[in-house]
Amino acid sequence: MLRVVYHEDMLEKFVGPLLGKLDAEAEHVAIREFLHALEHSADPDALLQILRGGERFSDPRLAVNVAGIRLDNPLIVGPGFDKIGVAEHALFELGFGAIEVGSVMTRPQAGNPRPRHITLAPGVPLNRYGFNGPGVEVVAQNLATYDGSGLPLGINIGRNKDVTDDNAPQEAYVPVVRRLCRQARYFVINVSSPNTPGHRALQAKGPLAAIVRASQDALKDEGVEVPLFVKIAPDMTMEAVDDVIEVVLESGIAGIVATNTTVNADIKAKYGIREEMGGVSGDDADFRKMSTDIIKRIYKQAGKKLTILGAGGVKDAATALEKIRAGASAVQIVAALDEEGPTLPGRINRDLVAYMEKEGIKNISDLVGVDAA
Repeated sequence: MLRVVYHEDMLEKFVGPLLGKLDAEAEHVAIREFLHALEHSADPDALLQILRGGERFSDPRLAVNVAGIRLDNPLIVGPGFDKIGVAEHALFELGFGAIEVGSVMTRPQAGNPRPRHITLAPGVPLNRYGFNGPGVEVVAQNLATYDGSGLPLGINIGRNKDVTDDNAPQEAYVPVVRRLCRQARYFVINVSSPNTPGHRALQAKGPLAAIVRASQDALKDEGVEVPLFVKIAPDMTMEAVDDVIEVVLESGIAGIVATNTTVNADIKAKYGIREEMGGVSGDDADFRKMSTDIIKRIYKQAGKKLTILGAGGVKDAATALEKIRAGASAVQIVAALDEEGPTLPGRINRDLVAYMEKEGIKNISDLVGVDAA
């Protein structure tokens, strides 16, 4: 058998220039498919060790409890990185504590026309995919590969664009909950994408409560207990955020993911795209602050009565700590993984431990909400 020797500079010398010839969406898909192929290679552990720059980093001080789910660190691959569920083992082995798949729709959907993933600045994307994906049946078949693996997989649920607001609970969310409830460790009810017309209207108190109730009833019918989260937009008023908090607390679901991408025109104007469709995310200081301020608001209003997953501009230990200190129990990363590469989770986790050692912190969870007072 031919034995291939992998050199540590292989990716930099060969893969990097290849990816540089692709547009942002094609590059992202190529990375995902590379990780998928790696999982099925003859020696995945050797390749993963090269990608992450050594052994998978783990430290008990990083362990967190997210709605009853134990994660060995607070870093979660956010939805959008793997919409179809084919690279979960590789992503976990790179050093993440969990992976969120999706958004997953009931039926296949092509999404919006290209270009729909535009790099505005290093680490700052504009995306307007419009929930492109193969539908729940294909995702379920893909995730079956990981049955029995114990991987902490979250499922983010979106809505097909032809589903009306009134029909959304039963036509968009319930079918995905029923189909994937035995493969998901948690679900996220996504009502905050800016790229499907009218979708953010589902964040309003009445429609949101109806979706939550329908999802809870579906889980009860299936005889499965899976935590539910609601994902909200950074562009909401604080009064609207309070309405979401009220729905979450009254329904007894696990918590809130804060936040999705922003459509803020002033932020877009910095990049000369004030009128462009789509949401900005990643390494933009104003966007990062918007999401962090909403996390603080949720924590101030609800404290530890619910769990917050923080998303929005996390790129290193400092920005992860910003979200955690604001009230997030764990943080999600997408744009920075595309920008910084596969060593990112290991670097962040090592730097978090170094910070805790310096400050005398026994567990990362001890920092949750300390800046929200």
